[in-house]
Amino acid sequence: MNIQELHNLKSKFVAREVGNELILVPLAENVAHMSELFTMNETAKFIWENSAENLSVADMENLMIDNFNIDNETARKDIETFLNQMQKLFNKNIG
Repeated sequence: MNIQELHNLKSKFVAREVGNELILVPLAENVAHMSELFTMNETAKFIWENSAENLSVADMENLMIDNFNIDNETARKDIETFLNQMQKLFNKNIG
């Protein structure tokens, strides 16, 4: 999964902010599956909220470096981990 695919995947979930976390609820045929709630930490929430159709991983890295004051390697690992987790989540619940 890449950033563009993540952006397209957003329509398959309802996202609600609760405190500093983001809660995702998968949708299937426009029906929320309330038995499957997913909580995102601050980093995952940032990636989810900032993903865009024309954004690259390098662009997201730069956004994360600026926002979290981390190095490139940490940003890239966080992005890759998040995208892999979202792919598994998508395959399990939507795909």
